[in-house]
Amino acid sequence: MEMSPGKKRALLVIGGIVAAFALAIAAVVLFVDFNRYKPRFETEASRALGLEVRIRGEMNIALFPPPGLTLAGIEVTRNGEDVLRVERMRGGLKILPLFLGRIRCRELEFVRPELALRRTTSGPFDFERYLYRPLRNAREALPGTFDRIDGISVTEGKISYAGTDPASRVLLEDLDLAIRDVAFPETSGEEFPRNVSFAGTVTAARASSGSAEFSGISCGMTAKNGNYEIDPVTLQAFGGTGEGTVWVNLSVSPPLVQARYSLTGAGIGSLFAASGRERAILEGKVDLSANLFMKGGTPDALAGTMTGDISWKGNDLTVLDFDPDVLLSVSGKKKGVSLLQMGGLLLPGPPLTAAARGLSAPDNAVETDRGEGPVRALVSTWTVKNGVFEAKDVALATTGHRVALKGGIDLPGEQFDEITLALVDDRGCPLAGETIEGPFRLPRIALATFAKTIEHDGEIPMAKSKEPAPQEGCEVFYAGSVPPPE
Repeated sequence: MEMSPGKKRALLVIGGIVAAFALAIAAVVLFVDFNRYKPRFETEASRALGLEVRIRGEMNIALFPPPGLTLAGIEVTRNGEDVLRVERMRGGLKILPLFLGRIRCRELEFVRPELALRRTTSGPFDFERYLYRPLRNAREALPGTFDRIDGISVTEGKISYAGTDPASRVLLEDLDLAIRDVAFPETSGEEFPRNVSFAGTVTAARASSGSAEFSGISCGMTAKNGNYEIDPVTLQAFGGTGEGTVWVNLSVSPPLVQARYSLTGAGIGSLFAASGRERAILEGKVDLSANLFMKGGTPDALAGTMTGDISWKGNDLTVLDFDPDVLLSVSGKKKGVSLLQMGGLLLPGPPLTAAARGLSAPDNAVETDRGEGPVRALVSTWTVKNGVFEAKDVALATTGHRVALKGGIDLPGEQFDEITLALVDDRGCPLAGETIEGPFRLPRIALATFAKTIEHDGEIPMAKSKEPAPQEGCEVFYAGSVPPPE
């Protein structure tokens, strides 16, 4: 179909206007030194973010593909302290809005950014200072510019967090991020995380939190209507391989968090080290699994609402510094104090760190010949409700003995709740035991009494064949998954 002369003239006029506009932009790009305007750009950026912004490198505008602004050597500070450093940043612009005199961001690229977060006071992290206020200021200064962005990418990034406690330091290195279809909310301030939406992936070569180290981190992320899903999360930690899923719901107050996680082949010595203990007391590999639900806006609130289950399991472990069979063989003579050290072995890592330290305190130790000994099997499975851990299947077996634990641990209250440690026979009947009550730092220890307690000569036999036959109808203390010694 042949085009009418009128339509041809209209297309020629439009084409001429577009060509003239493109030539004008090209002329500006080629012949105007935009670095002359860096001081003004720094001033406006500082005003928009409420922070001090400096551009130490070049500032250039590219025409194609697509048009955008490139900045090098960006430094963002607050009161002289670094907040953000970026080796190079590029902001791509959408073409059609430019013809209407509007600036709309198409994509943002950050190369080797370093974000430093600092916490100088106790209490919740200051999201208003570090996130909400700069975003609100930027949106007010450039309305509509960042409403919808096709993609945001980070290459070789680094994030560090330093709190008032040196043990709370967090470092994330070699971070690569790629998210797409980013839609920022029309609202500002604290409503931002409840309304932003995106989808993408995050990888990081290394991370550390306190003394714990992680590597090979990879996860997918989606956000919509205040619901964040991080699935799957994979990483290497404590010498093992981990995988899990995290859901966060910020659309309600307080926020809700659910985490499912498993860690296979982790070094139990590394778990002890991550617990803040001076040294590991066990060596070997264990598997960790957890399914936890929490709600709250602070670490204390999350710990106080933790509900679900958590479990550690391992075989062929080695106790360092003492032989557990030697301790257990004299437990009757020493009023069972050695069982407290065995109880410390049954709490192999976070979040039961403080409780484990209470059981493993030097005042609770028994003087024996130094050495080491095997643990053939260890299971530590707990149910959790509002931060209170209840033993579900907690026991270990050595070459010649089996020890089990019952009771609860009140994590928010830092209290032992009717804990009983018992040396049990082949049937799970108690041979000797202690009860533990009170605060982690100063627990109250007493001999346990059991119905129809089995009498013995004061020395617990090492081998199964030498154990006294249990009385008929004895009170079964343990009927879990850890088998008796062979």
